[in-house]
Amino acid sequence: MGHFRYSLVIAALIAAGSATSVQAQKFQYPPAPPVTPVPPAVAIPEYSAWYLRGDIGWSFFEDPEMTQSGAAYFGEEIDNTLSLGGGFGYYFSDTIRGDVTVDHRFEADVEGTNSQTGTRIETDMSSTAVLANMYFDIGGRDRITPYFGAGIGFAYNDTGSDTNVDLAAAAMAGLSFSIHDGLLLDAGYRFLYLGDAETAPSGAAAALSIDEIYAHELRVGFRYEFN
Repeated sequence: MGHFRYSLVIAALIAAGSATSVQAQKFQYPPAPPVTPVPPAVAIPEYSAWYLRGDIGWSFFEDPEMTQSGAAYFGEEIDNTLSLGGGFGYYFSDTIRGDVTVDHRFEADVEGTNSQTGTRIETDMSSTAVLANMYFDIGGRDRITPYFGAGIGFAYNDTGSDTNVDLAAAAMAGLSFSIHDGLLLDAGYRFLYLGDAETAPSGAAAALSIDEIYAHELRVGFRYEFN
């Protein structure tokens, strides 16, 4: 009887093992989810913070205020003229940069009529402005970047017979376009205050004062960022 019970136990264990094996063969783990390959990072050119710039522009002057020995003038005007300039700058962040520029406006005719004598006076004036400028690049250093800025410095105004150094200030806005690694095309507008100018006295003629000189400038140029 004992051998019979032992045989039943052995048979039950074998049957249970067989059933477990069958169930294990039927059961399959779900397949592992597909692994999406991570695309390689796009290499973004890195530039140092420094850049050089060169610009050419056309200056449209507002009518100045002219006086001579206390006599006011009317019909004052300054002809439009070409400007050339350049400078160097630094990126403080992706959106903030600053530069120092020197721009020369070539000789332009200055005319006005003396309200007392009716005499039409004409002279020439050229101007060189040195400005420290700060800009905000909207959106950072993208392929097309709008910007605006302001500058302050001094202007050296020359009438041929006399020179005058005065405060200069500017406000500007424009767009920069990335052309190639580190090379950008810059196109913009600048409103410029150049202070005053004057001529030297000549014989019986007193000095002529040319005050409140303002210019609207359309400028285009290039900036090169060192890499």
